[in-house]
Amino acid sequence: MSALPKPFQQATVAAATAALTGANPLRRFLVADEVGLGKTVVARDTLAALARKARKFTVYYISSGHKVADQNKVELLRSLDEDAAKKALSQVDRVGLIPFEKRREGKLRLYAFTPQTSFSGTKRLYGGKAVERAFIKMLLDELYPGLTRAFSPEFIEHGATSGWAGAVAEARENFAHASAAFKAAYGRALRQEFGKAARDAILQAANDSKIADGHTIGRMRKALAQASLDAATPDLVILDEFQCYRELLDAGADNPLARQLLEGKDGASPPPILLLSATPYRFYAERWETGAGTAPHVELFDLIAFLGGADVRSKAEAHFRRFGDLLHVIGRLPVDGRQPAIDEAQGIKQQLEVLLTPLMSRTERPAARETTEPPPKPVRIEPHDLDIYRHFAAAVPKNLRTTAIAYWLSVPLPAQALGDRYQITRGREFPATRSVPRLGVSTWFKPPKDAWGSAKLRALADIVSTEALALPWMRPSLPWWDPAGPWARIAEPQKILLFSRFKATPQSVAALVSLEVERSLVGKSTLPYKNAWKKRHLNPKPNQGPTLALFHPSPFLIRAVDPLDVRDGASIRQVRARARQQIIRSLPSSIVPEAPNKRDARRRKPAWAVLAAIERAQRQPHAREFAMVQKDWRWVAPKEAALQSLLTLRDEAEPITWISKWELDALVDMALGAPGNVAGRALYRHLPELFDYSGRHYRKLARFCWTKLRTYLDRPVFWAVLPGGDATAKYQRACIEGCLEAVLDEHFWLRKSKVGSTGLIDDLSGALSANVGTFGFKGPATKDKVRIRCHAAVPFGGTESETQRQDQGDDKLSPARSEEIRSAFNTPFWPYVLATTSVGQEGLDFHSWCDQLGHWDLCSSPVDLEQREGRVQRFGGLTVRRPLAAKLGEGALAQARRDLTSPWDAIAASANLAFKDDETGLTPWWTLPGAELKRHLFALPQSRDIDRFARLKTQRLLYRVALGQPDQEDLVELLTDNDPEAVRLLQGLSLNLSAFAHRKPTSQPT
Repeated sequence: MSALPKPFQQATVAAATAALTGANPLRRFLVADEVGLGKTVVARDTLAALARKARKFTVYYISSGHKVADQNKVELLRSLDEDAAKKALSQVDRVGLIPFEKRREGKLRLYAFTPQTSFSGTKRLYGGKAVERAFIKMLLDELYPGLTRAFSPEFIEHGATSGWAGAVAEARENFAHASAAFKAAYGRALRQEFGKAARDAILQAANDSKIADGHTIGRMRKALAQASLDAATPDLVILDEFQCYRELLDAGADNPLARQLLEGKDGASPPPILLLSATPYRFYAERWETGAGTAPHVELFDLIAFLGGADVRSKAEAHFRRFGDLLHVIGRLPVDGRQPAIDEAQGIKQQLEVLLTPLMSRTERPAARETTEPPPKPVRIEPHDLDIYRHFAAAVPKNLRTTAIAYWLSVPLPAQALGDRYQITRGREFPATRSVPRLGVSTWFKPPKDAWGSAKLRALADIVSTEALALPWMRPSLPWWDPAGPWARIAEPQKILLFSRFKATPQSVAALVSLEVERSLVGKSTLPYKNAWKKRHLNPKPNQGPTLALFHPSPFLIRAVDPLDVRDGASIRQVRARARQQIIRSLPSSIVPEAPNKRDARRRKPAWAVLAAIERAQRQPHAREFAMVQKDWRWVAPKEAALQSLLTLRDEAEPITWISKWELDALVDMALGAPGNVAGRALYRHLPELFDYSGRHYRKLARFCWTKLRTYLDRPVFWAVLPGGDATAKYQRACIEGCLEAVLDEHFWLRKSKVGSTGLIDDLSGALSANVGTFGFKGPATKDKVRIRCHAAVPFGGTESETQRQDQGDDKLSPARSEEIRSAFNTPFWPYVLATTSVGQEGLDFHSWCDQLGHWDLCSSPVDLEQREGRVQRFGGLTVRRPLAAKLGEGALAQARRDLTSPWDAIAASANLAFKDDETGLTPWWTLPGAELKRHLFALPQSRDIDRFARLKTQRLLYRVALGQPDQEDLVELLTDNDPEAVRLLQGLSLNLSAFAHRKPTSQPT
């Protein structure tokens, strides 16, 4: 796998570059590739092509929110080297702060903004960040001396208390960067906003109790942004997921800033605009939506007008109108009488493609054969489940009772999970009864009856077992040897992404699934729930060298031992024998691998002390390495007394001249199984400069192993599920049986194209930093909350306000951010179940280690179905890695043993060669025979959802035909046919707007 663009992406880059440099007179282009096909890669290379010949190049990257921006802004600069990319990416997050940043280095500068913070209209004025207000105060003091002293008390602070002093200090530090020209421009912007007598108008508004302070400050912020935009005009604007802020495209007099951004100022040429969205317009609207006034065809025509102008829109409307007439004719004709109408429709389709492809490109995966998939297996209902429903429905308001069944079907324990956030349960009391389970921390160790009376929870347990959820990491796609222990008892896969209808469902599901994992492994009547998470086994103690040895990456062992340097098909026993030979071969000349006599052969020095002595005895070029490693470790946690004392023990380790058989065996165990060595060796394959200590890569690795990996593994559930006695035996055995090195090698290979080799450890450290959160169920008293930890399963979206963070007994930490949760789910570690609503449906990826998707509640639209599944069906995801590993893994392991590289490098090279005949480049990293998404529909027996699901999958093949038409649901239903051949013919009428399909041979990129 490579970050290099594939042929279909190269064609899109060429089309976009041409349009933005004048082929389209408006210099606008839309990349509307299907979800997961790498629109950011296209944007990255288009940006690079436009900036290549420029002396200075400024980019405004605007996205719907910080979640999408955080994921993509770094990717847009991936064509630069690491240092240049770091310099090019501004930390300024709103337009008004641009003039105050330091002078930029390099020619390229990328700013990431959101419409809400930088381009909101006059109806959304607010006070902004404290540092913005501090800058405004300093500007006003310079432009209108004495003005701010006349403001009402605490006006400019606008609620900031302890943080105000820091904001003022930051403003003072950076105010010198603002030019005189900018300050003059701000004065003009204030006069434009407040009138010629701006000083008096500002003072009057600031002291008028009838005008909200935030509104007045918002007007001054608006002027600040206006002056900043004048000072830093962009050379390219990228609008990512713009369908979430479509009003920006229609900016009028109430949003002059956005209008200037899109149209230029005072007759000046506007910047090129690159739009990115998999759903740039409503591809499909249901009957109830069109009845409520939604007009997706008008939305499409508005976008065409924005991209190409009114004349192009007029032509498109005429073509789509005739095309729709023909579709209605085709739908009413018998299959054998449709061909003349289909032929005419084909001609109009081609005219539309010629008209629109200069303005946009949309590449889609080849349509799947949905009809071959067997119908989903319904979940089973138990009689006890109905008790839950009757108990819930009896207490809700009568006028809402008809909706009770929908909540009961979706939300486990609805009476306790919904609480006062929902109207149906607000202020309602649900009396305790013997027939209805009630969640409480005093009875947490008791098995819930029938999975809390939830048929869907029981079905989820059948898909992902509790034991599988309790494991600390997943099985690799390509094991280097046969997994053993608890990993041998689980079947792939382990992770699943769930989509639900109600916001309470993800929290309830995640909490109850996590609770069952804890209960089954560590629950007992003598252990209070609040204490179940506090027990720790890996906290360092004085003279406890084995704990440090587990998480201390040894440069000697990492370089000496390579588990892949064995013959093909070697067992773990043979790997151990080979590791023994490798260690003996690498010992310093002053240390021999056998005792001088039989009595000494019984010596059993601690393995950490033996290893310290070996590392100190090394000669050039590693003679000074022990001291450098110790220095880096001293830096890891300088205030952690226990760790510092353990490092002192390493300093004081006695020299040795020989090692016993037992000590050598211990070194083999440590080399193959200590988590620190496993992580270090996996990283070393992808970062050969790991032991260049000037780069501080080893220091980062040491900190990761000690502060992240150790604390992650030191959880009561893992301790209970893993076999073994003491910590050393337990975790070294787990790393071998669970093939952790193969897992990390696969993960590092996957992430390397995203973050680079030097960013791998920081990337994984950030993902493992997502702390445990809790969700509060309604307790027995009115205001009581029963807080349940979410870890093996977590909710996504809304967690900032709905959950509390709780890790290692700390309830005071802030909740895990959605970005942290997404990053954690995209690793082979916890969480394994991610439950979300439509929040997780667009613009985010969850594909790295997940190839299962569950429709907890079925969506109503084929487009929503496609969006959901697009979260997992993405570039290089688990859906393609597993079949690639099955097909090419054996040869890749053999090649890796010869070349001493990552097997995944070999798989990537072989895969690209094996599928070179796919001229688009979609195979094998997006589509691949056998790469099937595993879908699960949580539908009740005889539920209409089963038939609706089958219908949605068929409509997904046809809804594109209805593009640009009113009453789309009626049209698609008219065209829907159970005859696969009829469906195939109709699919042929879908517009193909792919730049690759319409590329000209002479302009095809090389």
